[in-house]
Amino acid sequence: MSRVPSILFVSQSRPELESLVTKVTGLAVSPSTPAAVGQWAIDCKYYTATVNIVIGSLTSVPTSKARTEAVIVLFDPKKEEGVGAFFAYVDQMASTKPDVAIAVCENFVDGVETYETVEAFCRDKGFELVELNPAPETVSTADSASARYESAEEYGPTRVLNALLSNPWSGMKRKKFTPKGAPAPEGEEGEKKPAESPAADKAEAEALVDACASKMKSAFREPVNSAGPVGEQSMGDLLGKLKQLKAKAANLSDEDRKKYAEKVALSFASATLGDDE
Repeated sequence: MSRVPSILFVSQSRPELESLVTKVTGLAVSPSTPAAVGQWAIDCKYYTATVNIVIGSLTSVPTSKARTEAVIVLFDPKKEEGVGAFFAYVDQMASTKPDVAIAVCENFVDGVETYETVEAFCRDKGFELVELNPAPETVSTADSASARYESAEEYGPTRVLNALLSNPWSGMKRKKFTPKGAPAPEGEEGEKKPAESPAADKAEAEALVDACASKMKSAFREPVNSAGPVGEQSMGDLLGKLKQLKAKAANLSDEDRKKYAEKVALSFASATLGDDE
C-alpha cells in the first residue's frame, strides 16, 4: 500500500489558516479541528490523488521531504513579529523544504517590508510568494501597463491551488484518455503498466508544460538583484520539471514536440522579459 503524502499549512493565526485551508481544499476546518485535518481527494484533468492535510503553527517544521510534499506558510507582512517569524521559519527548512513551498499573505499595503524585499527572500529560499488580496494597483487593467498580476489566476487561493495541482504527488493515478477524450483512471506512479496511448502521453506533457510555466514564474518573476542569484532550489525544481518533459516528449510526434517546445519558450520569455517583449 502506497504512502499518502501530506501538505502542511502553518501560520501564527489559526482563524486565518482555517479559512485558507477551506478555500484551497474545500475541507471544513473549525477551531475544534485537530492538526490532522483529514484527506483531500484531488481529481483534476490529468490525475487523481489522495493527500493528507495537516495544520500547525510556525513551530511545526517538516522533518522529512519524503513525508511532507508541500508546505504553505501564511504570515502577516504588516507586523514586524509576523515577518520575523516567517523569515526564521523558512531558514529552519533549509534541508527539509518540499518541492512545493508557498508563502502566503493578504497583501503588502502598509507592510513593514516591501513586496520586493520579501519576494527576493522567498525566491532565494525556493518559495513562491502569493498575495491573497493584492492592492488594486498591482492587478492589470486596461489602464495599468506595469501591473504585477496579469490575471486572477496569478494570486489568491486560486494560485495556491494551481501550484498544488501541478505537483506529481506520490501515489497519484494518472488519467488515461480514450480516443474520444473520456478519461479513465490508470495505475499508480511507479507501477508497470501497458504502453500509454498517444493521447495519454500528450495529456501528461500538457501537465508538465503547465508545471514548467509555474516554476519559471516562481524563479524569474522579479529581476535578479545585487543581493544574490535566483534561488538554487527554485532553479533545481524547474530543471527537474524540464527533464521530465524531455523524457515524455520522446514518445510524441515531431509536431507535438515542436508545439510544447514553443509553449515552454514562450513561458520562459514571459517570465524573464515580460509579456510585452
